Amino acid sequence: MFRLDGEVGVSCSQIYVESAPGGTPPMHEAFAGQNSGLCGAAVPGALFLHTGLHTGDVGFTVEVRGQAPPLDPAWEDVVEVSFYPLSDQSFLVQWAGEDSWELDLKEGLDYRVRYCAQGMDRAREKDVRLDDEPVLDRYLLQFWPAPPEPDRIVRQTSQDAAYSHDWVRRQPDAEFRVRAIMAQRRAHLTPEGDESFRDAESPSPSADMAVISREADPGSVREQLTSLSSYPAALPWDWVAAFDTEHAPDHHIGYLQAFLEEIGERAFALGTVLASLESGPDYYLAFVTPTEFEHLSRLLTAHRMNAESVRHGRWTPRASPEQIAISAWAKANAHRLGAGQGVPITIIEAPEAAEPDRLT
Repeated sequence: MFRLDGEVGVSCSQIYVESAPGGTPPMHEAFAGQNSGLCGAAVPGALFLHTGLHTGDVGFTVEVRGQAPPLDPAWEDVVEVSFYPLSDQSFLVQWAGEDSWELDLKEGLDYRVRYCAQGMDRAREKDVRLDDEPVLDRYLLQFWPAPPEPDRIVRQTSQDAAYSHDWVRRQPDAEFRVRAIMAQRRAHLTPEGDESFRDAESPSPSADMAVISREADPGSVREQLTSLSSYPAALPWDWVAAFDTEHAPDHHIGYLQAFLEEIGERAFALGTVLASLESGPDYYLAFVTPTEFEHLSRLLTAHRMNAESVRHGRWTPRASPEQIAISAWAKANAHRLGAGQGVPITIIEAPEAAEPDRLT
């Protein structure tokens, strides 16, 4: 039997098991379609584990056994899921990869997983545990070989676990949300719906889709996208100033498209797709999961339309790092080069081939 035992750090009440390069899936995708809300196993190769404590160290034990172990009655909350490692290395991983521990799991073997918890309500009320304070909540994660089965709640005691289970059951499935996006799109394509959207001071906080004019400025684009219900909160914006320095002096043709592609590229790195729905003079944009994007693409195709994953190279060519460096140097030295030969210098930025979209 393999066993890890001690304390691990959690942040935002989360810790994970990862066996694939893609890392941790978004929370709503990890628990999609489940009945239980403590251990998300909906994305192959990953587990999303919920804890009562928000920030600090919790007691944590991992066991890999040859068969199903007996259930200790001391555990207050217990769920079971199925797990299939996608590589020969699986890890227990802290938030943002701050620390990790390798687990003795075999690639290509189906496991049943039992996740047990004790003290979740006490830890949730305390919220943060300091280093000199006693352990508030403990967890046991057990694996054993077994055929796949649906997830199930074995035992529920704490209010925190009850809330998590209820939250999961209230999440709309991918098909439902995609149809909601399509309904919003149809509403905005009618004259009345389009005018009501444009007259609003700000988009509805429950909106799934943003309608962005092709003449929109970056500030309004950011305001609309961040107000969407599915906006990925971890999406960074610290790149905007450098982007404007490179692209915005003359707001050349393609600036807005390049700006949206940069947003889409960074959202994709977080496991979220910035989808563009086929439209007319405006951009119809929504943040969706990869599964929702597939549903959206099929639905639009059935109506002789399409959806695009907004990423580098979809609308504008993208230069290589070497070409960008050469272009920047040439711009900085154009006056000297031109003066030396008595003729003006024309700078041509040759783009590299567009990167194929991995989702379409």
